[in-house]
Amino acid sequence: MTLHKKFNNWSLFVFYVPAFMVCAIFSAFINTSGQRGNLIRNDFYSNKEAKILSDSLDGLLSRIKQSFGGAEINLTLGVVKDGEVFLKKNCGFSNPETKTLFSDHTQIYLASTSKSLTGTLAAVLDHKGIIKLDHTLADYFPDFHFDDKNIHPEKITIRSLMTHTHGIKNNDLVVWTAFIGHKGAEQMMALLKNYSTALPDQAFYYSNLGPVIYSLIVEKQTGKPWQEVMNEQVFQPLNMQKTTAYISKANPRYISNVIDQSEGRLKSVFDKADNSMSAAGGHVSTVNDLLKYLQFFISGGSSVPGLLSKQEIDFSVSAIVPQKNRYQSYERFGYGLGWEQSIFNGEQLVSRLGGYSGISSHLSFMKDHKIGIVVLSNKKGMEALAHLVANYVYNSMLSKGNKNEIVKENLASLKRNFDSDMLETKEIREAKELHILTDKKYAGFYNGAEKSGTMKINKTGKVSWGNLKGQLLMLSDSTGIIDFKTMLRSFSVKKENNILVGVYSNDRYFRR
Repeated sequence: MTLHKKFNNWSLFVFYVPAFMVCAIFSAFINTSGQRGNLIRNDFYSNKEAKILSDSLDGLLSRIKQSFGGAEINLTLGVVKDGEVFLKKNCGFSNPETKTLFSDHTQIYLASTSKSLTGTLAAVLDHKGIIKLDHTLADYFPDFHFDDKNIHPEKITIRSLMTHTHGIKNNDLVVWTAFIGHKGAEQMMALLKNYSTALPDQAFYYSNLGPVIYSLIVEKQTGKPWQEVMNEQVFQPLNMQKTTAYISKANPRYISNVIDQSEGRLKSVFDKADNSMSAAGGHVSTVNDLLKYLQFFISGGSSVPGLLSKQEIDFSVSAIVPQKNRYQSYERFGYGLGWEQSIFNGEQLVSRLGGYSGISSHLSFMKDHKIGIVVLSNKKGMEALAHLVANYVYNSMLSKGNKNEIVKENLASLKRNFDSDMLETKEIREAKELHILTDKKYAGFYNGAEKSGTMKINKTGKVSWGNLKGQLLMLSDSTGIIDFKTMLRSFSVKKENNILVGVYSNDRYFRR
């Protein structure tokens, strides 16, 4: 599928600092208390076993670098074992434009890994009797009705919202809350009412929609923004001080940008704002905070007594509903409150993964072995890198004999991702090389109404669509692509009686 035909293209960025050299330098200055000279000493290992694994990871990262022609690697990772931090490792830059290295301070966008955090909020509010998992949408919005009469609010439970079994589809609400930037609860409720359609059944159907609807219920029941409720009910009790659902409250110095060097010049891109941080993909966090989060689940809640019982935690991470698919060596068989259950190399794995425009987040644990892993990266074409590294760590710590075979399998997957993104970058470059100027008559405001909002195109082809800013690249006198950096959209002109009346961008129509 070509780039301009794809809606969910999150890739954007290539590499900058020699990861193997950075890791090696860091490992030579192991100390978690500060700095020595100009080097940030933020690698940590707890014992000889962890040191051996750290050295082995240096070799793996060097091998990956060589496999991609010297392309550099940026990532940060943490491992918890038996209730203690076992290993932390930081390689490369979180933002090479500002020369900011990945460190324990780095706050990185979690994308869909946020669904686990929201699922934990759902468990906590159920525990406290504030929003019960077995209650329905009709219980919390008794006067609300869908335009599609095949959708019945009284049959949609909170549990079904969190497990993607609610039986509704609404791409418009997802687009507003994840990309354009929504205008508040009233608008979101209108989008939910007017543009939702019933799916054939209430089987597992993964999307952002369920957690987004849940956030509206949270706000109605508590009288507070869902982001504040998350902080009060989850982040503060778990001492996750650097985790937030507000971009405006993150430290701009330490936010990991997505880095684009694909066109020969370095650019940092991050287009998220408070109104496009949804409960399905709307948190930034650090490795340190996520290790605390994993330890809470691995310990069955004993690390923070009273927040949830062991039974409630076991339920949250269990296969509440079935699913069946394979991803990155994981045979997925179930889905809980934001957590996926799978088999990896003969072991049961609980995980939540996320990705956006080259940023990739991996959060997982094996409760039987009391091991949890966080890996976060920010490279174009390297979305599978975080999972490859996590897989290698598990296989190394469990002394799996087929470790190298799985590395080979994961490297092949990583190469496919990388090649796909490079083809997309090539398509952008070829569009630029056509040198087709945007016809000035296309400049103006285009109204997509309630469904899509307003798009503005200026005389040089600069495009503004809510939080998204991009460039229109013409492929002919009436077709092209809009490069929003974090996503690409097809573009075509609509005429009536040879008069311009609007434009299409993928499936969305904007009238002039």
